[in-house]
Amino acid sequence: MIFFDESKLEIGLKNNPEIQNMLTQMEKEVVTYHDNFSDTPEKTSAWGHHYFCKKDGNVLTYNPNNEDVHQCSLCGEEYTSPLLTRVWRTIYRNEAAVNVLKSAVLYKVTQEKKYLDVVLSISNFYFDTYTDFKLHNKEDNFYEDIEDFGWGSARIMPQCLNESIFFIRIFTALELVKTELPKDMLEKIENKFSHDFFMLAKPQVNKVHNISCWLNSAIGVIGLFANNEEMIRFTFEGEYNINRQLREGVTADGFWYEGSIHYNFFTLEGVSYLALFSQRYEHSFEEEAVIKKMLISAYNYAFSNHELPNPNDGWPNINLKTYSYIYAIGAKLFGVSDQVYSIFKDIISSPFERGEIPLSKPYYYNNDISLEQLLLMPEVVKEKSIVKNIQSVDMEKSNYALLKNNNIDVFMKYGHNGPSHAHPDKMTIEVLMNNITLSRDLSNSGYGSMVCNEWHRKTVSHNTVVIDGGDHTSFEQGQKLAFSERSIKAKAVNIVKGVDFIREIKMLENGFNSVFTVESEDEHVYDHIFHVEAKLQTNLEDDFEVIEPGTLDFQNNGYQYFKDIKEIKVPDNKNVINLEWDLDGESIVSDINVENHQIFIAQSPSNPISDWRTSLILRTKGTHEKFVMEWRTLK
Repeated sequence: MIFFDESKLEIGLKNNPEIQNMLTQMEKEVVTYHDNFSDTPEKTSAWGHHYFCKKDGNVLTYNPNNEDVHQCSLCGEEYTSPLLTRVWRTIYRNEAAVNVLKSAVLYKVTQEKKYLDVVLSISNFYFDTYTDFKLHNKEDNFYEDIEDFGWGSARIMPQCLNESIFFIRIFTALELVKTELPKDMLEKIENKFSHDFFMLAKPQVNKVHNISCWLNSAIGVIGLFANNEEMIRFTFEGEYNINRQLREGVTADGFWYEGSIHYNFFTLEGVSYLALFSQRYEHSFEEEAVIKKMLISAYNYAFSNHELPNPNDGWPNINLKTYSYIYAIGAKLFGVSDQVYSIFKDIISSPFERGEIPLSKPYYYNNDISLEQLLLMPEVVKEKSIVKNIQSVDMEKSNYALLKNNNIDVFMKYGHNGPSHAHPDKMTIEVLMNNITLSRDLSNSGYGSMVCNEWHRKTVSHNTVVIDGGDHTSFEQGQKLAFSERSIKAKAVNIVKGVDFIREIKMLENGFNSVFTVESEDEHVYDHIFHVEAKLQTNLEDDFEVIEPGTLDFQNNGYQYFKDIKEIKVPDNKNVINLEWDLDGESIVSDINVENHQIFIAQSPSNPISDWRTSLILRTKGTHEKFVMEWRTLK
């Protein structure tokens, strides 16, 4: 495989003027970064998930010129602390790896020695000082001896996961210019660095997990580059080798078992780079076809406006374009006649703005063209239009279903494949109406932020039923009872001990109907939650008695985040209430069955927490209960 094809770049430069603009911008960025580069092993790094505002959960703004002051771009709050300065270093070092890769690309394009010098100087600094960096992990445990360290440990970065990302980017750069590398540098990599990294990463590959995939991929990339047979054998034949990871970790639906679309793509990123190197060095990768399956499945999993259903841990506001850089790798791996290539072109041609991820960022020019696209597929130009994907998807082994028609998309999650990165939210749904989000999963902010653990990871922040004001406790699989292009019915048992759920979603031409049944052995208080991005237009006081402030009684497990609570008193002879909404200019109506239910309307935090949305809460107490609602557009 040819990593970088100059003739393809010429085509790209001729057909897309933004390619030259991108190269010009990269030149400025590389020179600025390198001229000011300063690092030392005495400066330790810290976990990126701490780099979030305590007030609103928004990621702090990284200022490359100031390691001491960290500001929230939303609320303006400034933070100073030794911990955040250490997180700043983690981001700074990720920038180092990205700039090394940018420099290698620029050298291939221009043949100007100054860009090769950037590659050599920054890379050699980290190779020469690697074992001088202190062994530590994201929990801030420090270790003196490579023979005795805790799982997750790294040197340059706060965990071996981040270190693997860091070095995959650096070795991709080195592969581009390998014929230009000094002999002593190659020997240093082969005889010392590869051994030092392997000794650190090898014992941490101990289960089927996204982190093990990244560590395996880094070991394999470095092993192939350095012709280290022990590292290559470990990657492809070890106990938790990369082929086993993909065989056991990817469901029959083509989805990573942890159930997060971000971690699905995150895993894909590492293994896709390994596949590139495997093809480059003509080394067999037995499960390479699984990568293709995952890329195609993720495309079909997306809503028709390319936004991504977002259950479990991850990042908010992501879409297919967020991960176009991974599809660029896939297009290179499988060729221009493959479906993945067509999907890649579809994604980059879409009119939707790319959603960004806050940590371990890939490089994009104007948030549009990825560095991977420039490197691997520079000749590809955008299509003038794309075909809307309205294929409904049954992902039974992943406990998901996505229903679509020309007007409505409804995603439902009805089970888990284990607790890793899982949120307690069985039977939650996400909804689009006429390509506009009616209700979404917030995913979460950084794991170190208070709001992540007090709200985003709580059952009550999801569109499901809360039992006695607490979180669901089951992380077992659900059961699909029926699926068609226009409906899904599923069951999950022992959500908490003795409580079972059944939910059925039926598509209408201009809306959907939901019937949510709860069956239990003992009496419980049930709150059916539905969070809405639309603005309520109905004047409640005209039709109902409104008690304000209302009280939900529960004060923990996320309930403390509700505000402006109103209880709506419905006349005894009225079983269904009709509410009208404005959804970004679209007129929406909801029919809510309130028979034997209390109904509350409140405001609850979005993501970031400084934004708010309207929450409907239907409450009842009993053993066998049913919640019914229907939502329709009026056009």
